[in-house]
Amino acid sequence: MTIVLAALDITAAEPVLETALGIGELTGADVEAVHVRSGRREPIEALEQLVAGCRVPLRLLEGPVEPALLAALGEPEVVAGVMGARSTPSGRRPVGLTARHILEHANKPVVIVPPDAIVPSSFRRLLVPLEGTEESSRPVLERLGPLIVADVELIVLHVFTDATRPAMLERPEYDLEILGREFLTRHFPSATHIELRLGPVTSQVAEVSGEQSADLVVLSWSQDSSAGRAQVIREVLGGSALPVLLLPVTPST
Repeated sequence: MTIVLAALDITAAEPVLETALGIGELTGADVEAVHVRSGRREPIEALEQLVAGCRVPLRLLEGPVEPALLAALGEPEVVAGVMGARSTPSGRRPVGLTARHILEHANKPVVIVPPDAIVPSSFRRLLVPLEGTEESSRPVLERLGPLIVADVELIVLHVFTDATRPAMLERPEYDLEILGREFLTRHFPSATHIELRLGPVTSQVAEVSGEQSADLVVLSWSQDSSAGRAQVIREVLGGSALPVLLLPVTPST
């Protein structure tokens, strides 16, 4: 048996649980909810009613929060975790301190659910923003492929910034179409569609998500959010209304 772990708190439990149920269907895993109790023993009747309505078991953990959640995610039957961002897009950080700690140290994929998430009934159209190189494409293929069992459509998005824009784009629409076909053939043959765009990453992810009716954004990352690193991760987490699946590509320390 495999498990998708839904980390629930009192404030944003419903969208996290809904997302976990969708990820469970996507991965062929059962869903289990966990809640870390604080020292003041806040009432959890609402959580109990929510999980009971979805027929999902609820396991209560003892804090501190981060070690308890990391231990639960590290259990061998757990294939992925789902948790809320506990932050707003206009906030200084795209996720709360707990979510950031989990993302930097978990050795399992984690789905971050924004506070105002648009949670689809199922995850079938996956948007995969890439930098357009083998180094950025291979980790997604290696980690995403074995994780999912449902039939999905992979929509690859490559955004050219001023620094990465090809030098020769005499006929942008035609030339980008050629580049897109070559990119899929070389780096991502399992994808069903590619979008090549010019402009800021965050706005292009949001635009393509809407145009392609995407259900989930998928990113690989190095688990390093220090200054100057993971800029795309921060931008997407801060601006996406969709849940974001982050695939760690380095062992946690």
